[in-house]
Amino acid sequence: MPTTAGVFGCFLCRPEREWTWHESANFRAILGLGPIGAGYTLIASRDHLPSMLDLDSGLAQQLDVFTSEVRRELEKRWGPSVIAEHGRVAACVADAVRGHEPHCLHAHRLVFPGHSELDLRSVAPRMKVRDFSTMLVARREFRWTGQYLYVETPDRRCQLGQIEGPLPRQFLRAVVAMQQGRPDLADWRRAPRRGEVDAAMRILQVSQAA
Repeated sequence: MPTTAGVFGCFLCRPEREWTWHESANFRAILGLGPIGAGYTLIASRDHLPSMLDLDSGLAQQLDVFTSEVRRELEKRWGPSVIAEHGRVAACVADAVRGHEPHCLHAHRLVFPGHSELDLRSVAPRMKVRDFSTMLVARREFRWTGQYLYVETPDRRCQLGQIEGPLPRQFLRAVVAMQQGRPDLADWRRAPRRGEVDAAMRILQVSQAA
């Protein structure tokens, strides 16, 4: 089901091995640069896909299991997690985005350990938002074909918002940074915090070995 391969600038084609802490046949969990809180993780598809909602039913089931595994491991150390995704963003090879930072075609979601509340209606009041009991239900019932925002709380409930105008790619990351009182961490490029990423990896390695 991959849409393309070898896209220039796709940092998830060859992720940092030293920060990849959980893998399956189709997904990876990678500690992300610029962590907003310890254990900040990206869950990414191995193949190039537009978004997590564009997974077929079999891969969606696998993602659900994989995400639960990641959350359980992170919760042991840093508490429950909120998950966020900006789905179907423009391909990094598109002319429209070549003047900006490259963006990968791998479907990926951000996991924020220790952050358990995020409400799309509060942070984007003009956006059309729908609520679903789980991601699998959302995938079946959400018919919007454009870009979207996705938020999933620790109880697996999720919200999906339709993006109908310009929206920064790191919008939800910036929201979490503001909510945690660390607006300086909104842009991972300005605050990569590699030392904190390495420290979280050591903690995860000890936890997984126990």
